[in-house]
Amino acid sequence: MKRLEVEEKMKNARDSLNKFAIKNNHPTLSYKSVAVGYLDITEEYPKGPVSQNFINKLRHICSNGLSLMSAGHHDCEFCIDEGNYEGRATSCSEKILIDKENNIQYKFPEMIFHYIEEHGYQPPEDFVLFVMRMDGGMVI
Repeated sequence: MKRLEVEEKMKNARDSLNKFAIKNNHPTLSYKSVAVGYLDITEEYPKGPVSQNFINKLRHICSNGLSLMSAGHHDCEFCIDEGNYEGRATSCSEKILIDKENNIQYKFPEMIFHYIEEHGYQPPEDFVLFVMRMDGGMVI
């Protein structure tokens, strides 16, 4: 699924929750939705170095949070395109990190590690900086 599609679904879900919250006199959600690491073989993506410290910290954060189950199974399109059927990465879960200070909700697939390590994906700098300054925080 493409990044913009994921962000649109996140926005729609937030809007739906906000309608319910307003109707029931609850606080509303105002996080900006940012999808990270949703790569699609039909689109270019940023490539470049990623520090092992970032990868290690993100792995640690992910191991301590809950997984969201997505709509279905996903195989790495890049591996399949390269003919790597047996060694391809697969995943069906996602994570959400909340940056309350900057009012951002980051959503990313667990396959982000595969994309970084095997396909040279470079996550956005804002996301990297947020992860590096986390010392707990809200992980869903």
